[in-house]
Amino acid sequence: MKKYGTIIALGLAVLFGVLAVVLVNRWMSTKASAPQEEARGQMALTKIVVAAANLNIGTRLSADNLALAEWPKANVPQGAFSEISQVEGRVVVSKMIAGTPIRAAELAAPGSGAGLVATIKPGMRAMAIRVDEVVGVGGFIMPNTFVDVIEIDSQSPTSRARTILEKVEVLAIAQETYNEDGKPKIVRTVTLELSPQDAERMAQTTHKGPIQLVLRNPLDEVVEPPAPAPRVVERRPAPRPAVARPRPAAPAPSSFEVEVIRGEKPAESYRFQSK
Repeated sequence: MKKYGTIIALGLAVLFGVLAVVLVNRWMSTKASAPQEEARGQMALTKIVVAAANLNIGTRLSADNLALAEWPKANVPQGAFSEISQVEGRVVVSKMIAGTPIRAAELAAPGSGAGLVATIKPGMRAMAIRVDEVVGVGGFIMPNTFVDVIEIDSQSPTSRARTILEKVEVLAIAQETYNEDGKPKIVRTVTLELSPQDAERMAQTTHKGPIQLVLRNPLDEVVEPPAPAPRVVERRPAPRPAVARPRPAAPAPSSFEVEVIRGEKPAESYRFQSK
């Protein structure tokens, strides 16, 4: 009996120990989750429209690629929407990742169309120019980057180059409005966003001679002043040295008179004729 009593006591001790561990673990988890539930209960939540999938530039929004998500009411992004019907049919002008809140600043105006047309700002124009590997900066020109346009005057005796446009935004390369991997890509056309006046100037420049695109940092706000026009110096003929001319000799008198004095005698005058 003593032998079995020892085994029974040991079993009961193990059972009570396991039960104590389970109860302590449950009590600790309850204590840890209580602040989170309390904070969740105190935080006011609201529902906003988010992207249900990755959205590329020019994508038209619909119920298939949108969803409603709970968001802290105090941290709702500016320009967010609370209903999917408010943004259905609008076009995205910037790339979005799934779960990103839909904001008015990242959507094109209603009725502006889809694709590249929707990304053109009001009052601006999209113009495609032909490029090669050199003009396209080795394929590093991508959508949403900025470039300067340099005009090369090859018709003048001395070839000259000058910057005609600065910080021009690139809308697309070839027929792509985004580049997912960010790797260089050699293309034949680049679409730039220009004002109507700059578009006319670009058309004249490309017709007159070659151009060069220069990639620039989008954070660079320094605008170089335009190069001054070459100063035209008027050359005048050098003045001729003055030549000394001989003065004409005075005419000789036709006759002259000589007066002769002799001692105490009165003076006598004699007139002679000149030769």
